[in-house]
Amino acid sequence: MSLLALSGVRRSFGEGALAVEVLRGIDVRIEPGEMVALIGPSGSGKSTLLNIMGLLDRATSGEVEVGGRAVTKLDDEGLTQLRGEALGFIFQFHHLIDALSVLENVMMPSAALAGGFTGAMEPKARALLEAVGLGDRTGAWPRELSGGMQQRVAIARALMNDPPLVLADEPTGNLDTATSDQVFRLLEARNREQGTAFLIVTHDPSLARRCRRVLQLVDGSLVADGPPDGVL
Repeated sequence: MSLLALSGVRRSFGEGALAVEVLRGIDVRIEPGEMVALIGPSGSGKSTLLNIMGLLDRATSGEVEVGGRAVTKLDDEGLTQLRGEALGFIFQFHHLIDALSVLENVMMPSAALAGGFTGAMEPKARALLEAVGLGDRTGAWPRELSGGMQQRVAIARALMNDPPLVLADEPTGNLDTATSDQVFRLLEARNREQGTAFLIVTHDPSLARRCRRVLQLVDGSLVADGPPDGVL
């Protein structure tokens, strides 16, 4: 069973003669354990596609399945529940909550599903922070961390619910080269050791080459899908 399946997905904004089609019939599947890069020029529709994959936006037409479940008829509550169970998210600007400690930020996905923080969540969150090299910063505030450290907290947070698929939107785009490599190696290790699948939006060809599959989006159409050497 595919972790994510899109069939004939289109997304338009506006109505009638003013409608602009941003996605033009996307067909793609993400399988368990894959490491996939999504590339394309600015304005090609990458963010729109990622929002639909992440159940943050709805397609104008076409079918979307997450974990074998069709999402078309799910209401907002159903989408939120499925998103929390099946998907993790890493963003370019990490979006940590300043009023919460590092440990609490990592626990947020579990707290969102459970309706609040519980002590039972702490061992898992501490173990994840240890895994990303921040086991000694659990009580720190996000503002006390460097950009690279904050992104590592965001990775731990994305893995809190053990999602089979993590969607990462330019996760290294705001980092220097050395820190970018460090963050990407954390994703590679999780993929290799735990089998977590990743779909990574990136403008960096060197990072895309480290994935085993590359999707290329141009003007809202998927124009290439294959190994890096065949796409880049």
